[in-house]
Amino acid sequence: MTGSIIDRKKTAAELAIRLEDESWCTSYAFRTRWPQGFVCPACGACHPESGFQNKTLCRACGRCSSITAGTLLHGSKKSLSIWLRALWWVSGECSSFSIMKLRNYLGFSSCQTGWAWMKKLRQIIELVNRKKCRGITLVDAAPARGPAQGNQLLVAVESIARGRTTGRLRMKLYQSLNQKIISQFCTDGVAGGSIVIFPRRKPFTSIHLQEILCTVDESSSSHEDIEKICASYRRWRRQEKSRWSHLCCSQDLVEEFCFFHNGALTADRVDIFETLVIAALTSQSAGLGDLTEMQAHPGAAP
Repeated sequence: MTGSIIDRKKTAAELAIRLEDESWCTSYAFRTRWPQGFVCPACGACHPESGFQNKTLCRACGRCSSITAGTLLHGSKKSLSIWLRALWWVSGECSSFSIMKLRNYLGFSSCQTGWAWMKKLRQIIELVNRKKCRGITLVDAAPARGPAQGNQLLVAVESIARGRTTGRLRMKLYQSLNQKIISQFCTDGVAGGSIVIFPRRKPFTSIHLQEILCTVDESSSSHEDIEKICASYRRWRRQEKSRWSHLCCSQDLVEEFCFFHNGALTADRVDIFETLVIAALTSQSAGLGDLTEMQAHPGAAP
């Protein structure tokens, strides 16, 4: 985020206290969504002189819009303060998410409400995970385990120092793999100008991508990083099987694992928090009410 709104001199504890202040949260959310001043979601008219308020009247079309109108938080009856506290909670988790922990943190009494909020938070996490890998990127696949048995786990990871550390991670589950699927995965997950290294086996051979240089490495050692990541994911998945994972599809848990991996690359919790807020307030989706009415059941798709 260019020109952070949060005062970096404040500690994480001081920021957490600020999130209890609804007026501060309104000002922060307003400036995050409209850093140059209010822009009407209905007609697109700009009002740079508008003040920081939850609802703003457009003088061009006469429509009154809230900060969350048309965003992932659209339709929520909860205050901005509670939503920002929820995102602050997500930014501080480093091992797993659970509906019970979210309920305890925010004080929800209903499991259905907690489930709906967790679905919305997972949507935000998935958006944050869409940031592309850059530079030299390893791409390979491994058999999925657990509930996704029989599927293929396609992995892309930045190679910083082979065998010692890795950078940004992207993962996705597929029922089967072919060159078209792999090409689309790379296009969505790897930035232009990067170098993608594939293993020398079908269906990875003979793939050509625009703006991305594709190469093949015959040595098995070049993909040891991906083998370690897949092994780490399987261990993490086994450790999390006792929690409410039956309310998540397997891709939800893959996204969660990627979020923790990529979050560990960022030392500043505030950076993670701001990234989550930006994703929540600058992306469009169905309102929370649509999720609340859905019935949770094993294997439900997001």
